[in-house]
Amino acid sequence: MHLIKSSREYHEVYQFHQKRHGALFVFLWNGRDTTCKAYGIVVSRKVGCAVIRNKVKRRVRAYLRENPEILPQGKLVIIARKESGKSTWAKITADLQENLQAFN
Repeated sequence: MHLIKSSREYHEVYQFHQKRHGALFVFLWNGRDTTCKAYGIVVSRKVGCAVIRNKVKRRVRAYLRENPEILPQGKLVIIARKESGKSTWAKITADLQENLQAFN
């Protein structure tokens, strides 16, 4: 499991993806490369100030670190919606679990 960092990898997922909408996140999954599990997190300024954006990213990373088996094979981009900045840990984990299980 590794973090998507390069714009080339993000572009690849944006170009060839399956999309799923959750209450707090939008999930883009590219299952073409089944040799690895990779994910990227996108949090725009619409979510809030830098402190809030970093908090959302930390919470998503913490959830994925605690539950690595829930990540699907391939590359996944998680895009935070505006509501995610005001959500509790319980709501974030529930949304992540519900939507990530759909890809497995």
